[in-house]
Amino acid sequence: MSPAALKAVFSPDSDDDLIILLTIYDPNNESNVIARLADGYTKRISETANDVIYGVTSNGNDYTFLPMEISLPSEDEAQAPRCSLVLHDVTRYITPVIRSITAPPKIKLELVLSKTPNIVEVSFSDFYISSFTYNADSVTVELSMIDYEREPFPMHSFTPKYFPGMF
Repeated sequence: MSPAALKAVFSPDSDDDLIILLTIYDPNNESNVIARLADGYTKRISETANDVIYGVTSNGNDYTFLPMEISLPSEDEAQAPRCSLVLHDVTRYITPVIRSITAPPKIKLELVLSKTPNIVEVSFSDFYISSFTYNADSVTVELSMIDYEREPFPMHSFTPKYFPGMF
């Protein structure tokens, strides 16, 4: 992270805020984006007669403001990295999106500063939604990476059924 990002994290006197950008991809087609969310805002993204939507524009993409809490992945070597998000969805924006998901979608987390949202300080990719729960005002999402240590290797056992030439 840059010195400005470290100052934003550790100094209460910083005039810059660290903003989390969350991108949720379609599980059937990773080139399609289901939702873009941010835990802070820098401007109005859109305005209608009924709603005003705040958010962040980063690298040409609009991220809708939705308050969230995150526990970042640990560096425990005994398991694949895991983290969790609590999305405070009092406007019911993300709940219908989460309900429509049928397979584990890919997630991308990026950290940017409010004054320089086009510069990504840290990026976490290759996370998948492994589970989620929701209630009237929040959605809790568990994120995990594919744990290759738990995958069998080699895939098949050396038995006469799979490798008849060996026997």
